[in-house]
Amino acid sequence: MRFYMDAGDTNLIGVANAEQYKSFVDEDWELDILLKHFNDEMKNGHILVCQMTEEGIEHSWNVEVKIGTNTVEHKCFRRTEGYIKVTDNQLYLVDYDCLTMAAQFESDKVPDKNCSRYKIDIENGIYKVTIVQYYNVDKDEYVGTSDKDMLLHFTKVAEFQQSINHVLWGNYH
Repeated sequence: MRFYMDAGDTNLIGVANAEQYKSFVDEDWELDILLKHFNDEMKNGHILVCQMTEEGIEHSWNVEVKIGTNTVEHKCFRRTEGYIKVTDNQLYLVDYDCLTMAAQFESDKVPDKNCSRYKIDIENGIYKVTIVQYYNVDKDEYVGTSDKDMLLHFTKVAEFQQSINHVLWGNYH
């Protein structure tokens, strides 16, 4: 599966369980409150959020999604892992615009109209997600491959083992 995230603020990109993710934070949220909210929801397995740039550069991301056990190790810019729970046979790629509007307005939900195009059909269960970034947007360079910017590899597992306590690759703590 491939997606081209061509609209919205992609400084932060997430993958969310729309059925379980509690999106609303506060009409007047501040960044530290929003980041704590992301952390809490990641600990519960409802979302994984990655900071894609340190310079705040927006980019249209080519994202490949793989589901299964066959992993291919490539040289890359960076790699991390997290866990997510699937409860409605679907997940969504979401961008910062989608996350912040849903955080500010109770009537807005994840995914928004734009991000509803990035639906991942996947069986219910618990998944370890290996997130690989090949494109370093801050330096405008690819590491390992240039046929995709990012890979999300979902591997079904028996047990939820989240140990994340901050936005992945984030310099906010």
